[in-house]
Amino acid sequence: MAGWSFQDLLSFLVLLLLCAKPGLGKVTRCIERERQALLHFKHGLVDDHGLLSSWGDEHDNRDCCQWRGVQCSNQSGHIIILHLQASWSKNTHQYQYLRGKISPSLLELEHLTHLDLSHNNFEWRDIPPFLGSLSRMQNLNLSCAHFARTIPTQLGNLSNLLSLDLSDNYLNSGNLEWLSRLSSLRHLDLSYVNLSEAIHWSQAINELPSLIHLNLQYCNLPPIPSLTIPSLSHGNSSVPLVFLCLSENHWTISSIYPWLFNFSTTLLHLDFSMGGLNGSIPDAFGNMNSLEYLDLSSNTLDGEIPDAIGDMGSLAYLDLSNNQLRGSIPDTVGKMVLLSHLDFSFNQLQGSIPDTVGKMALLSHLDLSRNQLQGSIPDTIWNMVLLSHLDLSDNQLQGSIPDTVGKMVLISHLHLSRNQLQGSIPDTFGNMVSLEKLSLSENHLQGEIPKSLSNLCNLQALELDRNNLSGQLAPDFVACANDTLETLSLSDNQLSGLVPTLIGFSSLTELHLDLNQLNGTLPESIGQTSTLVLAILAWLNANRCVLHSMIDFGM
Repeated sequence: MAGWSFQDLLSFLVLLLLCAKPGLGKVTRCIERERQALLHFKHGLVDDHGLLSSWGDEHDNRDCCQWRGVQCSNQSGHIIILHLQASWSKNTHQYQYLRGKISPSLLELEHLTHLDLSHNNFEWRDIPPFLGSLSRMQNLNLSCAHFARTIPTQLGNLSNLLSLDLSDNYLNSGNLEWLSRLSSLRHLDLSYVNLSEAIHWSQAINELPSLIHLNLQYCNLPPIPSLTIPSLSHGNSSVPLVFLCLSENHWTISSIYPWLFNFSTTLLHLDFSMGGLNGSIPDAFGNMNSLEYLDLSSNTLDGEIPDAIGDMGSLAYLDLSNNQLRGSIPDTVGKMVLLSHLDFSFNQLQGSIPDTVGKMALLSHLDLSRNQLQGSIPDTIWNMVLLSHLDLSDNQLQGSIPDTVGKMVLISHLHLSRNQLQGSIPDTFGNMVSLEKLSLSENHLQGEIPKSLSNLCNLQALELDRNNLSGQLAPDFVACANDTLETLSLSDNQLSGLVPTLIGFSSLTELHLDLNQLNGTLPESIGQTSTLVLAILAWLNANRCVLHSMIDFGM
């Protein structure tokens, strides 16, 4: 053997191993007992879409490890995964799903670690309690599968469970004590489960030492009794929560915030939207400096936005919209330099927009609409080149729109309507080639509509009505958007000349040109726009409101 190469020696050793263990290297086939269990399971189901057509008893189809949704261990041959989630068919444009009942034959799959039956239709049956006997189970997903009634407490026997998703069914649970036995659980989603009677739900959560993801959206959770709130001065909860969604529940500040702030050092995602929260936003939120996502929208929060919110330096998403917040926008918002989404809309905020907003260089979505903001729009906003959505509508903003608006080349939605803006529409609007919706209506804008708007080929809505715009409309001023434009509103201005031909605008559904000084005969091409459902084409001339031509729109 002295003359052998290393490669020859390695091949010889592999050959010895194969001879010593005859089973090594053979293709693993499924175990007959488990194959029969799957066939019994299939027999209890109604498979309208042929999802289990590969599950057969034919000679060429006996290896159940090759069946759809089945995965076996390469070492033992035991079935370890059943992934039978419903799926969307591109051919039929409908969901393909299973229905019927779950057979206890699944108990034969003693090595099963993953079971996904989500988005099927089990016709409002109970979740089978025997699933709690699959002791090796690590991931159980029964979400959106038309289960009903009470969650079986036997699921608490699944001591190896890492992930449990029972969301979007018609389930309830009056006692979550069974959860405390799932000591390995990391992911729990019970959203849309009725937990209105589960008065000790927070205690059960606190006893899950490994939990990092918790979703209890729309569970009608009862308030946390004060006796169950851990003392903040005597150590925090040991639960390392990273993701917490408690939206669409009903709370009071005194009951939920002390429990929440126990997780202030670990949380990355917090959603309390549509939860009935009232009172002011506590300064303690400023201590949650690891938080990346915060949604407190659609509550009844009042008072001012605390300056401490600027200490949340890791935030990428902040939504405080649809509350009753007052006062001014704190200058400290500019400290959140990682923020990409900021929404303070539908509040009662006053004062001016702080210049520090422009320090959030990563911002792509900014919505301050439906407030009482005053003053001019700070120049720092127009320099935010990553903005794709800017909505400052329904305020009391003044001043002009500067030429620097054209720097926002990525913007797709720009809403400045219902303010007190003056001056002309900058020609640099034509640089914003991604623009889909432009709304400048109900301001005091003057001058001509810039010809550069002809560069906006993706435009879906152009709303310039109720201003003091003048001049003539070029025949092709929006021609580039003939395949995308749905709304064109220029009414209540001082526009003159002929109506543009609008040839080929097959997508146009709203056209408003009334209360101008347009003249001439309406172009027949407008009547050829088959999708046009609303056209207000009154003309102002010496007799005020004389219609030069009538078009039959087939309405």
